[in-house]
Amino acid sequence: MEKLLLIIDDSKEIIDVVQGIIGGLFDRVESAESVEAAQNALEANVFSYIVLDINLKDGRNGAEVLRFLVENPENKNNESPVVILSGIINAQFIEKFSSKFAGIVTKPFDHDDFIQMTKDILDAKVSANYKELPTITCELPFPLPQLEQKVSKMLDVVKKNTKLKELFHNLNIDRNKDNYVMSHVGMLINISTAISIKMEWNTDKTLEKFIYAAYLHDMAIAERPDLAKIKATALELELMQDKMSPADHRLVLEHALIAANTIDGIPEIPADVGMMVRQHHELPKENGFPHRLSFAKITPLATVFIVAHDLTHYILENPKWTVKDYLAKVKTKFKGPHFAKVLSALSEMN
Repeated sequence: MEKLLLIIDDSKEIIDVVQGIIGGLFDRVESAESVEAAQNALEANVFSYIVLDINLKDGRNGAEVLRFLVENPENKNNESPVVILSGIINAQFIEKFSSKFAGIVTKPFDHDDFIQMTKDILDAKVSANYKELPTITCELPFPLPQLEQKVSKMLDVVKKNTKLKELFHNLNIDRNKDNYVMSHVGMLINISTAISIKMEWNTDKTLEKFIYAAYLHDMAIAERPDLAKIKATALELELMQDKMSPADHRLVLEHALIAANTIDGIPEIPADVGMMVRQHHELPKENGFPHRLSFAKITPLATVFIVAHDLTHYILENPKWTVKDYLAKVKTKFKGPHFAKVLSALSEMN
């Protein structure tokens, strides 16, 4: 999810200059002064942007790095934009290779032009990939007039906002055949909205919050449907620890916090969304995670989202589901006045 910059240049001074000019556009900056160091960095990370000098240490050059990117079958950076930065570029080089790189910059260069070019390349990369965000194509449990149009309207707003557009692009949603994540998102929007309408919380602003929360709650594990499918209490998750890698176990335990912390840092996303996402695995008997909250500390909107999230899992696991069967299963699971109101609303949708 981080925006990473890699600067490959044999001059420490140039690395510092480039970092000073465009480093603020990225979450983290790495550098390499040799072909070997560059290859090691490219094997270890996926970079959002690569600045590459032609001449490197020990008489080697950037062409070797480019060959590594092209010929390495395990290359993680095949979609990373590469900008050539060098003092030995002539007009013939630019004419011959300009179409092969995201940009070509000749030393010395204008700092403002370099910043603007970098912003344009990053924005174009996000725009080109935004259309790949899959649409929700699943059977929705509750018919809601104009829901699809309202979701599309919100996504149009996202598309026009650089920060939001980049966030949605970085979801890295798994696009395998069963399309589990998008089915999950679609049902979660549908169910949470249907419940809120039944409870007469049916303003456009409330709907917008549920749409954002549904899309973003699993953003830290969106490319891992195997982890997204896990439904467990805090104790059950502890018992699963020996069956999972430490990294996967920690990711499942903390993914709601990772997503919420990202959301909280984006003022364009409505208030309450971060809290809904942060609490979506909490349970009223203090047996949810990550904070084991009691029902009194779970917010009303999060309560709707928690029940909708639980019902979404139930539907995906039980094709012959009914509201009656679900309510019978969870009648002792969800306690507290807010949860009682949500379940009552759901019972009227049978």
